[in-house]
Amino acid sequence: MPRGRRHDAIVDVSVIVTIVAIVAIGVVAAGLLRSPESAVAVSDSQVVSEPIEYPVDIPGCSEVEPPPSSEGAIFVTSSSVGEDTPSYGNPAYPWLTSGKAGAMSAAVLAALPADVNVVLAAPSQSVTFQPVDDLGGAAPDGFEPSTSARGELVRAGSSASASIDVRPSDTGVPDCVAGAVDERTTEPDGTVVDTNDGWYEFDGNRTHFRSATAYHPDGTLVIANLTATASDEFPLEASELAAIAALPDLRVTVAAPAGSAAPREDCTLWTSDSGTSRDIRADSVGAANDALSAAWQSIPNAPALDRPIGSLVPGSYGSGVCTDLEVVGTRVGLFISVSGGADMPVALDPYDPESAYGPVIETRTLPDGSVVESYDADIMNSFVSEDGTTQLTRSVTVTRPSGVQVSVRSTVDLDPTQYAPLVLPEPLSFEVLDAVAQAPIAQWP
Repeated sequence: MPRGRRHDAIVDVSVIVTIVAIVAIGVVAAGLLRSPESAVAVSDSQVVSEPIEYPVDIPGCSEVEPPPSSEGAIFVTSSSVGEDTPSYGNPAYPWLTSGKAGAMSAAVLAALPADVNVVLAAPSQSVTFQPVDDLGGAAPDGFEPSTSARGELVRAGSSASASIDVRPSDTGVPDCVAGAVDERTTEPDGTVVDTNDGWYEFDGNRTHFRSATAYHPDGTLVIANLTATASDEFPLEASELAAIAALPDLRVTVAAPAGSAAPREDCTLWTSDSGTSRDIRADSVGAANDALSAAWQSIPNAPALDRPIGSLVPGSYGSGVCTDLEVVGTRVGLFISVSGGADMPVALDPYDPESAYGPVIETRTLPDGSVVESYDADIMNSFVSEDGTTQLTRSVTVTRPSGVQVSVRSTVDLDPTQYAPLVLPEPLSFEVLDAVAQAPIAQWP
């Protein structure tokens, strides 16, 4: 490698805040190209990146372009999702069905080395490809809709945040640029993969990154990134990350195998404790799943569910776990959550004005001091959506003296115009919900 002049680096930073609608969720997208000028100040803070040598030889590149003088940015976008919540099967992106997203997620997880683990988290943070987030006219310049899978990987003491973005692209394979490519390889099937390691600092805090960008023959663009702040040690070697980016299963033109399952989606529960998903232990989740499975097996003629009842995942917030299920062949749903730190409930005074609205909550106390709360939201006090669909709800919640709370809720969606009086479908019975809610989960997490 010829020695060349060293360049100080600049990272041009743009902060773009996009408010789409009502329910706020944060979405962060970052992209980085190092450039050879001086550091730039942003809000009294400096962002700098690793200096670049040029001219330079890059393996796999016959020619190397000089680093750009002003291109590249870190984009931080915050968006909200309202009426147009992203979903699989969006007609604008027919290449991403729920089965395709599930098959892509399974392919990436199968490609991870056996000693690499994904940190326990909600499905959206467990290397599960999400629906395409199309910001429409609110998208910043250069933003291209893609499906992304994110999660934290660990291996032998090293950890990193991982992101894999997939989208169709007609840009082709770009020239090799100093600072943007450390090595270029070409797979036997024609896929070109660029790998790159580097770092940048914001306000003196350094972030290390490793990337693999794959340009597939069908035009699919896959960008796989690892970022870490503790050290420059990553849980995946550059070649291992490149192998994931080059997976044929990620190509947008490759159909999902027949029968591919849709990926798990996040479930949301609000917990009274101040914990986070990092407080959830895998052994606690396993024990809770076992307890739920045993309780379900003890129910005579329990209906078939679309997946095992013991399939809890961390919720989107706090340190609770939850799962959404459906009774096969019906519109009956089942939601289960387990959390800790709950205060013992106090029965409402039936003469309290607050008790005059909504379903009546019935309370009873078990011999061990646990409190059971039950309610049945009939058609008179049920939620009605804009399209006229009514959701009947039946719920049982058990709160243990230890603070463990198991909530079991069954729903059924119906259009009252489709049913004769007295033959409306119902949620699961109180007997079924009570048996599940009393599953012996003594401690959490």
